[in-house]
Amino acid sequence: MLCNEINVIPIPKEVYNNGVEFGTLRISPKIYYDNPESEIYATTFAQYANRIHGINFERGQGGIELCSEELANGEYHIECNSNTVKLYYGDKDGLTNALATLLQLISVNDNEVIVPNVKIIDKPDCEYRSLMVDIAREWHDFETIFEYIDLCYLYKVKYLHLHFVDNESYTLPSERFPKLPTHGRHYTKKQISEINEYAHARNIELIPEIEAPGHAAAMVSAYPELFANTLDGSDMAEAETTEFRTGFKNNIVCVGKKDIMKTLKDLVAEVIEMFPYSRYLHIGGDEARINEWDSCIDCKEYMKEHNINSVKELYTHFIKLMTDMVLDMGKIPVVWEGFPKEGNETISRDVLVIAWESYYHLSTDFIDEGFNIVNASWEPMYITPGKRWKPENILKWNIYTWKHWWEKSAAYLQPIYLQPTNQVKGGILCAWECTYEQEIESVRENLAAFSERTWNITGTEDVECFKDKLNCISQLAIKLSSKS
Repeated sequence: MLCNEINVIPIPKEVYNNGVEFGTLRISPKIYYDNPESEIYATTFAQYANRIHGINFERGQGGIELCSEELANGEYHIECNSNTVKLYYGDKDGLTNALATLLQLISVNDNEVIVPNVKIIDKPDCEYRSLMVDIAREWHDFETIFEYIDLCYLYKVKYLHLHFVDNESYTLPSERFPKLPTHGRHYTKKQISEINEYAHARNIELIPEIEAPGHAAAMVSAYPELFANTLDGSDMAEAETTEFRTGFKNNIVCVGKKDIMKTLKDLVAEVIEMFPYSRYLHIGGDEARINEWDSCIDCKEYMKEHNINSVKELYTHFIKLMTDMVLDMGKIPVVWEGFPKEGNETISRDVLVIAWESYYHLSTDFIDEGFNIVNASWEPMYITPGKRWKPENILKWNIYTWKHWWEKSAAYLQPIYLQPTNQVKGGILCAWECTYEQEIESVRENLAAFSERTWNITGTEDVECFKDKLNCISQLAIKLSSKS
């Protein structure tokens, strides 16, 4: 096989010389399809080819042909002959995977498209391959979001997870709750629509994230009458201070507030309506300062009425209510590792859990308890201002391994290893607390390595060979940027 002879990331499963000596062929800049549903993806490919190579593709035969076949989800085949390149696919994931691969393969000379004369058979090992970008703690200009979509397309990363809400800001628009959007740090409804359509045309699925019960200071400060805890007498003086209301101490939603679930349902429904192509909704769920509920009159009364014995049980109870609500609204709920073991048997196993810190709830426990999980091991999958890793670190990782630099994590001294299981659905690369300028270079490099390790979870790639491929493909990533 010729996997090392071509520059493609992630590396295809099988590459052959198509029965002839390895070389190249020239084709006309044409693209042909007979399935109308393929048009949107063919158009996207043509736009990218023009952006990178300055060449104009037109519809017609004698160049690239898109051919529907019975193949597995996400699988594609590429076959070259004397004057055409045929892309075989079974679904839209397979089609866009094939087109993204071809985008990496082609070059242009004298208005002809040059393609390696190869046959490729390829498919991903896991479906859940995601990039998360934190746009709530550090505001990202609207135009930058398109570049993350472009990178996901180039590296065949299926999902872009956007962290819209945190203590610092609520970056989504809201007609139902007009005081929620943070001044100067939120997108308009029109901009959200444009982001949706841009991602949809590239078959990148967005995963919007709001935050509850914790990380909710922006929500609590905007609508304390809806979300804030009602403190008992011992804490009333502190509650009147500006620091308490506007800082992050009061960052948790009151579970006992009258009509709180109706309020949250209205909020969730508004977010779901904004993302019509998204199957998932992330509700946050981690790092909640639940001790505040011990001082909340409403929460204590709620616990008494519902026979809940501790704030830990109340935490899990709230996650159940929220995730059941999302399921009832036809979406798949996603939460961070965070809720405790107490009462977790009540949470639906249709909920997807992102295991990240190996502190609140271990990946081994989630598996034993029957949850499906996604690996977001802090080391090496996080990009932060103070901690980040290199592509070579990611190449040594796999979706069954959790590591952490923090001494309180169970994965600190000894990594946590899971036996391969279908309950681990994939992985996620997370960029936290960074501006666009601080993170984009690391995202470009690390997303390539992440894609390699989630597409080929058992493969072992020579680091130097991968770096050579990355040096080549990263130039495409820069040209592909919508900001270039």
